[in-house]
Amino acid sequence: MRRLAAVGLVALAAAFALTGSATATNANGNHDHYAFLAGVEPVEGPDMAVAPNGSTVQLNGSGEFQAGPGKNASGGGSYVIKDASGSTVASGSWTVTGLGGFVSYGEGIPQGAPGVFGGQLQLRVNLAGAGDGLLTVTCLLGAPPGGADEGITLILGDGWNFTHSTGGETAFVGL
Repeated sequence: MRRLAAVGLVALAAAFALTGSATATNANGNHDHYAFLAGVEPVEGPDMAVAPNGSTVQLNGSGEFQAGPGKNASGGGSYVIKDASGSTVASGSWTVTGLGGFVSYGEGIPQGAPGVFGGQLQLRVNLAGAGDGLLTVTCLLGAPPGGADEGITLILGDGWNFTHSTGGETAFVGL
């Protein structure tokens, strides 16, 4: 399944490359323009994370961002928050409200996914019905640091600090 997803990501990267424009880059690629995918085709999803109190968040979505001095971001998707017993306590749409930062892990060539990048992206987000928070999206392509986990984490407060990624896939596609 991961091989099929990698082939899909390469095709997606090629499509974005044909329609996107190149931007100046710095030595580590942190200022490039990217699309992000979290638990949406062609990557597997939804992305999931768990809070220390046992509540969970399931999230999927996509968007674009550019890090660096002129940083900006846009995008969104849908989410579901469940308490430790599995009862839904909040659900709806989420939107990006700002960019916290991005660290590139480089292009996914070692994993056979040229044009797709690994890294860690921090987005300020608003979850309709649940409030504002910080969404971290991590993709382990390229050369990620040891101990990093693929997926998402989400800090909302009020016991909804989903600090451990438990499933799903993410990717960054150069535009």
